[in-house]
Amino acid sequence: MKKRNSLDYQLYLQREKSFQHQPYSNELSFYTAVKNGDLAFIKKLKEDYPLDANACEQQLKDYDCAGKGILSKNPIRNERYHLIVNTAIITRNCIEGGLSQEIAYTLSDMFIRQADELSDLYALRKLNDEMVWEFTKKMMEIRTQKVISIHISKCIQYIYDNLHTTLTLQVLSKKLQLHPSYLSTLFKKETGYSVHEFVQNTRLETAKNILLDSDYTCASIANTLCFSSQSHFVRLFREKYGITPAKFRSQNR
Repeated sequence: MKKRNSLDYQLYLQREKSFQHQPYSNELSFYTAVKNGDLAFIKKLKEDYPLDANACEQQLKDYDCAGKGILSKNPIRNERYHLIVNTAIITRNCIEGGLSQEIAYTLSDMFIRQADELSDLYALRKLNDEMVWEFTKKMMEIRTQKVISIHISKCIQYIYDNLHTTLTLQVLSKKLQLHPSYLSTLFKKETGYSVHEFVQNTRLETAKNILLDSDYTCASIANTLCFSSQSHFVRLFREKYGITPAKFRSQNR
């Protein structure tokens, strides 16, 4: 048993089967493209290697891992593990590239939870493509948005990371060690929103994701995201999206 699990034995089996992992340079190019928000590169990859349900079915029968490596003897579980690893690497690359930690980790959690519920090779690979595209799109948005000063960048990062706490102009200005009126003017100039508007919009966007991805009640969401009350949350949600949170959840889940 010890020999069957040894590195030398596994390398021997791979040589016998003429199996080789994909070159590291390919991985590096891929992850760099995602980190840089290079949608054209990702789109070209999808065109060069189109996802085909019949091909997936054949690979499942032959257990062809296409150079990915065998992480499990079960082909579906193997695909799921690779998706999880891929998501984890991309998440950390994007954080290094400037994506908010909270956004990156939340996206990662969402896709991994979805992968955990899938038991079809084609569906898992389709989900992987969606995950790659979503992260790349987020990075592209960062690259193409107008230049924001370091103060506002830190302010936005703090807002995203602390939506569950009280976020006022006074709290943020104290955190950034800036005069409230200066922060207010600079924030409006660079984002087009007042601090209050930005915080409120961000909380509502986060509430949308929670509604889609969980069974938390409106009261719980309102409390978690520091809305003054459930009715206040429902009213603001309806004003922004033209629908109540409960109806939005029932129509979109």
